[in-house]
Amino acid sequence: MARTANSGLDYYPFDTDFFSDIKIRKLIRRQGGKAITVYACVLCFIYKNGYYIGADNELAFIISEQTGCEEAYIRQVLECCFSLGLFDMELYDTEKIITSKGIQERYSKICSLTKKRTGISEYNLITSERKPIITETKPIITEVMQQRKEKGNKEEVSSDTSLSGGKPPDCPPANTPPDSIDFKKLVDWFNAKTSGIFGVIRLPLGENRKKMLRARIGQFGKKSFAEVVENAIDSKFLCGQNNRGWTATFDWLLKPSNYEKILSGNYKNKEDETHQGFSANGSKSDSVEQFMSAVRSGIARSEYDKAQREGGNFD
Repeated sequence: MARTANSGLDYYPFDTDFFSDIKIRKLIRRQGGKAITVYACVLCFIYKNGYYIGADNELAFIISEQTGCEEAYIRQVLECCFSLGLFDMELYDTEKIITSKGIQERYSKICSLTKKRTGISEYNLITSERKPIITETKPIITEVMQQRKEKGNKEEVSSDTSLSGGKPPDCPPANTPPDSIDFKKLVDWFNAKTSGIFGVIRLPLGENRKKMLRARIGQFGKKSFAEVVENAIDSKFLCGQNNRGWTATFDWLLKPSNYEKILSGNYKNKEDETHQGFSANGSKSDSVEQFMSAVRSGIARSEYDKAQREGGNFD
């Protein structure tokens, strides 16, 4: 009986311009130099087993044992890697799979050079259409990391040039039903508008993201999505300028409470805020100023703590 071909690699290439990559530079800036250790550890797991791994709640613990970093920090680094596009966020959201187009391209090249009789069969990001599962076995990282089966065929993306079928606007048009959303146009606009600040979104969108978009747009109108994105871009806090270096993600923006708060301006920069309260001579009253300062501090701390709890949770 012939042995099953080993799909894993004994080594993977480490480019000499690794630290010149803009994504790596952003990762170090946001999470510190230790983040490279976490990222490299995940790459070793992936290439040892092929070109992807399945992730569960034990992943942070396993990486923690290998690197010595705290689990909470590892979750933050992983989320940052997804938001920067170092790993494919769409596949993780829908299948709990960690991989990327670059990883798969390097894997395919090594297999070709070494004449390895394996290739990209499932969760394919290289071709425009992801191929269905055709292998009987899947790479396994550990007993606590069980792979999840790939779902059915992905919904085809509409080739329309606007969200509602009309001429392409500068931003998503308002006053159209959620069912008429052109997700391709919306994603293209989001990626161009944010320039990767909140992660690069790939098509086709998963059903969970489509449901969130339909729900938010159905409640607040299609124009609200553009307002939320623009408000988020203008917010230093949501763009990573905070004590933890945390940055909002596409999915975090679409959460019901976050979406409404951003739309209401809760995350505006402090210097943009204006408050009423003047004394009789036209200058702001000292007592009112102290009161408003205390209120602003309390709100900022509350919003920061909630954002850390919601945005920093990788599970």
